[in-house]
Amino acid sequence: MDVTKYMEKAAEATNRRNYDYAIELYLSACKMDPNNVIARRSLRAVENRMAQEKGSSLWGKTKTATMAPQLNTLFMMKKWDSAMEKAEEILKIDPTNCGAMMTLAKSAKSAGYNACATAMFEDVKTMNAGGNNKMLIEAARELAHLYELDNRVQDALDVWGYVAKQIPGDREASQKWRDLSAKSVTNIIETASKDGKRGSMARLTQTDEQKKTSAKLDLEKGDIKSEADLEAIVQHTNDEIASCPDERQLPKMYEKLGNIFKQFGRYDESKAAYENARIKDPNNPAYLFKLHDLEISKMQSELKGLEPAVRAGEAAAREQYVKSRDAFLEYRLNSYLEREKQYPTDSKIRFDLGSVYFDLAEKRKDKALYDEALKRFQSTFKDPKFRVESGLKLGICFDAKGQYELALKRYDETIAGFPAEIKDDKWKNVNYFKCLTLIKANKADEALKVLYEIYEVDVSFKDVGKKIEELEANKGS
Repeated sequence: MDVTKYMEKAAEATNRRNYDYAIELYLSACKMDPNNVIARRSLRAVENRMAQEKGSSLWGKTKTATMAPQLNTLFMMKKWDSAMEKAEEILKIDPTNCGAMMTLAKSAKSAGYNACATAMFEDVKTMNAGGNNKMLIEAARELAHLYELDNRVQDALDVWGYVAKQIPGDREASQKWRDLSAKSVTNIIETASKDGKRGSMARLTQTDEQKKTSAKLDLEKGDIKSEADLEAIVQHTNDEIASCPDERQLPKMYEKLGNIFKQFGRYDESKAAYENARIKDPNNPAYLFKLHDLEISKMQSELKGLEPAVRAGEAAAREQYVKSRDAFLEYRLNSYLEREKQYPTDSKIRFDLGSVYFDLAEKRKDKALYDEALKRFQSTFKDPKFRVESGLKLGICFDAKGQYELALKRYDETIAGFPAEIKDDKWKNVNYFKCLTLIKANKADEALKVLYEIYEVDVSFKDVGKKIEELEANKGS
């Protein structure tokens, strides 16, 4: 069913900030065409935008809590379309509700709306399932199966690789990786033979072809050793794009091409590829952030290139470095603020944004920037993956604001999370900054005790030995 008019009106309403009307139009489009991914993603973008501007409410949370059992009942009764509509009712109030999104995805898959299901499982995975690791792995498995059904072999390989990394020794992930790698080998060899290709592609028929091909196909673990290898993979990817029968696969293909070029520092070509991916799927913010990451990487390379001249004491280089560093921090700040709007529950994005605010605050000694950093780290402190770094930076932020007791409390909570037998560099670092705060808080005896704890396991850590001498001397006087 053609829902173009509904979507055009919805886009116009969004531009006028008439979000409620836009949401109703997108919901109507989704109801009439349940497998329309563009309508579904556009709907979620407007919901997220409205939630960011208006904020959440106690009524909203209560409302979604009462609707969740209704959604589960519809799903259990196999009323797939009704379950999808009920899930959208919940997401209208709480667009980051990964439980509703997961049920929506599973209902769509059961109803045969595979494109919709794929997009929703992708969103759950992008949002890290709101911190629910069990749900995240389930979404990844479902996504990998859907990619395979859609003959998106490389995408399926990538996701199974992710599952294997999260759950070492997982049988299904290992078996699927082997099966799909073999399938990719066959496809590439057949394509290369059919087109009369030689060189790098011909090497796929060697005895150790499985290992070599898997490495080539997985860009993260690529084994590209020459310019000829690079050109062969680029050519093969371009051939896939040219002959692709399904336009839905093109964004991912262009993304793959952009990743290849980025890996080898060919920024202009990488940028063009990511821009093509965004043109093909304009409602998927992932491609916008690929462009942002590319620019960030370029800026980092430029800063690194200035470092030798700065170390040599060249005034012009130092002036340029300071200017470029400021531009880099501002760009990252704007990029991660936009990411936070799109994925408000993603811990990594919140941690990275907190780190950007932290760097700016340290540079400018601005308490308001420390507050912005604190807000993000207070959230990510609850995530085990970011607990130690978040706890350390929370302590440093509170210290910088002169709130020493709060800093010490956060340091102690962070240290308490270390197993008794673990006294690595992270443990030493948190204790070291705790010591600095204790000194500022005029608690020299406690600071000395902490320093000796570090000294006992590593006498050469930072300037611990020197600080012990200073505190002991002051104590004696």
